[in-house]
Amino acid sequence: MRPYPYYETRPVSTLRDVISWPASRTPEKDAFRVRIDRNHYKGISWKQFESDVNALGTALCRRGLADAHICVIGENSYEWVLVYMAVLCGAGVIVPLDRDLPAEKLAEQMRFSDATAVFFSKTYEAKMQELAPSLPEITLFASTNGEETFGVTLGALIEEGRALLEAGDRSYLDIQPDTEKMAAILFTSGTSGNSKAVMLSQKNLITSFDCACKHVSFTEDDVMLSVLPLHHAYESNCGILAMLHTSTVVCFNENLKYFFDNLKLFKPTGMSLVPMFSETMYKQVIEGAKRMGKYKKLMFGRKLSHFMRKLGLGVPRRLFRDVYEPFGGRFKKAFVGGAALDPQITEFFRDLGIVMLQGYGITECSPLVAVNREKYYNDSSVGPALPCCELKIEDGEILVKGDNVMLGYYKNDAETQAAFSDGWFRTGDLGRVDEKGFLHITGRKKNLIILSNGENISPEELETYLMRIPLIKEAVVYESGGAVTAELFPDIEAAEREKVADVQAFLRGEIDKLNASFPQYKQIQAVKFRDVEFEKTTTKKIKRFVLNK
Repeated sequence: MRPYPYYETRPVSTLRDVISWPASRTPEKDAFRVRIDRNHYKGISWKQFESDVNALGTALCRRGLADAHICVIGENSYEWVLVYMAVLCGAGVIVPLDRDLPAEKLAEQMRFSDATAVFFSKTYEAKMQELAPSLPEITLFASTNGEETFGVTLGALIEEGRALLEAGDRSYLDIQPDTEKMAAILFTSGTSGNSKAVMLSQKNLITSFDCACKHVSFTEDDVMLSVLPLHHAYESNCGILAMLHTSTVVCFNENLKYFFDNLKLFKPTGMSLVPMFSETMYKQVIEGAKRMGKYKKLMFGRKLSHFMRKLGLGVPRRLFRDVYEPFGGRFKKAFVGGAALDPQITEFFRDLGIVMLQGYGITECSPLVAVNREKYYNDSSVGPALPCCELKIEDGEILVKGDNVMLGYYKNDAETQAAFSDGWFRTGDLGRVDEKGFLHITGRKKNLIILSNGENISPEELETYLMRIPLIKEAVVYESGGAVTAELFPDIEAAEREKVADVQAFLRGEIDKLNASFPQYKQIQAVKFRDVEFEKTTTKKIKRFVLNK
């Protein structure tokens, strides 16, 4: 396996170029597809998307919001992306909000970001109405749905903008954005405590998604299903901006309960995922094969496919038709990030003709830093660095330099200064780069367990091994009272299927076997069980700081 040339991408000077190029070249082609019901969707063309962006941007400029900080909150939808792009392309600074935050936290972030306008979906209308009296600085409340029950509607703003454009208003169209100025404020997920407000420029965002498209191949024949929350940098950049850059059709999974329905409806070829989704899909394939009495056939097909891959031959997809069907029949590629993905799962899907490309990113780097490629990969790594940035390891910590690195933290000079060392951004993540240039993440600096004898343990490494035990649904490792402790959430449904009567005894026995393969200092010394899932961020990362240690 050798490195190979990067894919060619079209030049992008500003984010407007991402829309204008396909809108002029293929105006009637679908840019987006949105669900109508379980069996039907409608397409939104590049021509309509460009028209909607220009109309909304013009209306915002006329209302004095050309340089405003504008929040957006809601489910994954065309309307969310429309607001996001209209603001990014010239009408101010976009501030995506986490849709799962409580009302008081939303108000806190709106105040901190100095927002003067907010767009919200119907789900959050009551919350916005409740908060409005305490947010006098918000001059525009806009619903992205059609009903005008509180504030103005997105549709009304678009019509207002269209009328202005027809009358010759070019206030938005003539904006020449400074690509090095702040264009977005993104709040970090706060897995280890309080979130920070990251300032990103157009240059940061363009650098990141353009390099992602040089690394991984997506084309206008692909269909991407947007699954992860759009306020997260990973989804808004890799799942939306990168796809717009390659003219890939974007569809929306507005609710997790519709996930498998939407796979069948939209028949995507690609997705951006976190490991939880990949693990769920893996379990569905295995359990589905067992349920249908086809497990041996699946394993034989995988063995044959693996052998053919090693000979440089393609995977015969007809072997795995039953596997592809629940995912829409065309699924073949995914970006996976946000946490470690077991390489055994990655290789399993690769043998089945589905490429799970694990990458590494952090909001402060817009967010992508490294990602595996289709034909140059190491499944135990997060891939080689993107060509837009440099990596180095200092005292075990990953440092990054490049045009994808943030401007700084909003209104927090002290944190910004602490985050940089001689122009290098300190990620807080631990890792190593192997002789072929692949980056391996070994843990989070703040999570590192330092024993009294001076030995260091990465809890993430132990968690990867624990998650291979069939009856463990979630696992977190930490130090408690001087002991390396594993806190587990068992998979009770799986235990019932496997007829395991004493789940705790079974798991303790499996951990004893695991410990036998570890040096003594790394062995798990205490095990705790819990009856409920761990509290998570909206990107399904466990909030370690809330654990009672």
